[in-house]
Amino acid sequence: MDQRGVFRGFALQTVDAKGRVAIPHGLRTTIERNSQVKTVVIAKHEIDQCLTGYDRDYTPTPAVDQDGRGLNGANRYNASRVAFGLTDDANYDDSGRCVIPPMLRKLGKIENLAFFLGAGDTFEIWNPKIALESPEVVEDVKAIIRFCLEEKGITLEGAEAKA
Repeated sequence: MDQRGVFRGFALQTVDAKGRVAIPHGLRTTIERNSQVKTVVIAKHEIDQCLTGYDRDYTPTPAVDQDGRGLNGANRYNASRVAFGLTDDANYDDSGRCVIPPMLRKLGKIENLAFFLGAGDTFEIWNPKIALESPEVVEDVKAIIRFCLEEKGITLEGAEAKA
């Protein structure tokens, strides 16, 4: 492999009652380019209320400041526990369907919809309602989520009103 592929793009996918979801084609292509296996690592995001996904050959680097504190205020050991302990592998089939591990699905508050967003070395999996309500998510991403929802004819009750 000459160079790692980067995760880019976005998609809104449905999630069934068992937590099955189709990983968008572009993200699957990058997973397989980087690791040649049909397995995605799903993890709790270090700071935001979402999940992170990446290929098996990627090693996350827990972000710590000069005092050894994690971005979420935890000590470096807790930052490592989150980065490496709150993860699980999910195999997917030829159509990209995988099961989001139940505990991670709960931590990420993923319900019947999942918004996938490329983030370079990783990608994120958001409950679109939470993303729309999050002050950490930039307005352009929120506009994309609104567009995807509208395109599928979905209205989120209680979510931020359309701009």
